[in-house]
Amino acid sequence: MTVAILGSRTKVLLQPGGWFLNNAGWVVGDERALLVDTQATEDRSRRLLDAVRTDTGARPLTAVLTHAHGDHANGARLVVEQGGTVLATPQTATTVHAGPHTYPMAFDCSSWGDITPPRITDTVGGPVELDLGGVRVDLLPIDGTAHTDGDLVALVREDGVLFAGDLVFAGVTPLAVSGSISGWLTALDRIADIDHAHLVPGHGPVLPAHSREVDDLRAYLEWLLDTASRPDYDHATATRDASARWAHWTEGERHAANLLVAEADLKGVPVSLIAAVGAMLTVTGGRIKLDL
Repeated sequence: MTVAILGSRTKVLLQPGGWFLNNAGWVVGDERALLVDTQATEDRSRRLLDAVRTDTGARPLTAVLTHAHGDHANGARLVVEQGGTVLATPQTATTVHAGPHTYPMAFDCSSWGDITPPRITDTVGGPVELDLGGVRVDLLPIDGTAHTDGDLVALVREDGVLFAGDLVFAGVTPLAVSGSISGWLTALDRIADIDHAHLVPGHGPVLPAHSREVDDLRAYLEWLLDTASRPDYDHATATRDASARWAHWTEGERHAANLLVAEADLKGVPVSLIAAVGAMLTVTGGRIKLDL
């Protein structure tokens, strides 16, 4: 874990970026503090909260979840247990309440710990400005379905920091099995319209505004839709093509699943999660071992 300082109020916890190794961050105001996302395991979330409390002292803590996936949301209960509150979009709150989601059919992991979800009662249904005292944070839900059906970004105005959650991956193959390729492209347009100097992706290094990495992500999502729409489209061939073209991205098994999402998008139907997971496990040769 590496901590990066962005401006006078914002810090970011950076992780390697693979499966369930996400970024998180916190903003310290004069009166309150805000945590953006938690971690996948109980142990990692406790260590994150220890770092936050070292910085924030006794300030009241609010956590906001950028979406419902476990790497970002599994530590939410710990925030509540320590006297804090948790904010999320209504869709994210519903999904988190139904968890935890560890997908044992896909992953081999014994280090989750106690990741029982809390009851999230404070939801964000539209843009909200949080005044932490000397610093303001805008919570901006994304319309429609993108990476998930309940994505949210957080803009720290004074530091020019945009927490994009998993709407942006950098150096890591994106994962679209909970979302929509076309909706994700629309969300990237929304992000481009938000004035910021630093962009914190859900996975990968901090980026400047208008980065090559975001352009590459957009090109990939467009490629998925274009490729899956061709008359001569073949899933296996396209998976190999993607792995070659984006060989610099980790977690290349996700291409197989993302192509199935693109197929479903073009047909106007939901993707089969079982089929998407099966496509990835065909590439990996079995369940994915997680070292968390």
